[in-house]
Amino acid sequence: MLGLTLKLTLVTTPIGNLGDITENMRQAFVSCDLVLAEDTRVFRSLLSKLEIERSDLKVVSFNDHSQDRLKYFLDLIRSAQHPILVSDAGSPIISDPGHILVKELINEGGEVTSVAGPSAVTVALELSGMAPNPFCFYGFLPRKKGEISAKFQQAYQTNVTSLFFESPHRIHGTLEQLSQEFPEAQVSVCRELTKKFEECVRFKAQEFKTDLINAKGEFVLVVSWPKLEAGATASNEEFEKLAQNYLGKQTPKNLAKLLSKITNRKTQEIYQELTSK
Repeated sequence: MLGLTLKLTLVTTPIGNLGDITENMRQAFVSCDLVLAEDTRVFRSLLSKLEIERSDLKVVSFNDHSQDRLKYFLDLIRSAQHPILVSDAGSPIISDPGHILVKELINEGGEVTSVAGPSAVTVALELSGMAPNPFCFYGFLPRKKGEISAKFQQAYQTNVTSLFFESPHRIHGTLEQLSQEFPEAQVSVCRELTKKFEECVRFKAQEFKTDLINAKGEFVLVVSWPKLEAGATASNEEFEKLAQNYLGKQTPKNLAKLLSKITNRKTQEIYQELTSK
């Protein structure tokens, strides 16, 4: 029946090691009556591995393709006594679409609680040996080379330890690009965190070679950027590279605004430079 309390529990799941299951997680799986899962098969498999028999449990898929059906999911949550949200691994909010549902639920006056667990972000930061405070997590890197350059420049301008997720089939190309654009950056490449073949390789970006990194598994890239002096801006060479990457894809006005944020230069100055060519 609709109109009941709007309440949802976010349950973080292990990122690779079942030994990280806590009693609170197990209790959430035993007592819930509705599960919104990134992949229903993955969640059912997790229950099986934990020897939790819940054949009666309602498990509904909630993923990247569910964002235009938020009202439907909010109604499902209202109709349940103990609904939970899970992803395939880790937090259902970090680099997963759960945050959109949570935001909408809060806007509707709902209540959110959390069952904490392991995070690939904090584990990678711990293993990197880099300054943990402050740091910035950027999620998955974009796929296009020009957009990766822009993201690296943006992170460089913040001048704090930066973390990115990357896929195995792109990790070598990303590291090669980083070595060319920021050769002095300190890099930590973490893969298969908490699993049997966990590995953390640390090096200066310019030292990268493909045989240094086994391109298998799930990756977290941690970067400590070369020191940025106060008020520093991108060099002419860096600016030209960024402008060429985006030229033709944006209006001069929008491109000037974007490059201004990345390079720490004035928007009007960049606009005049772009339109005078």
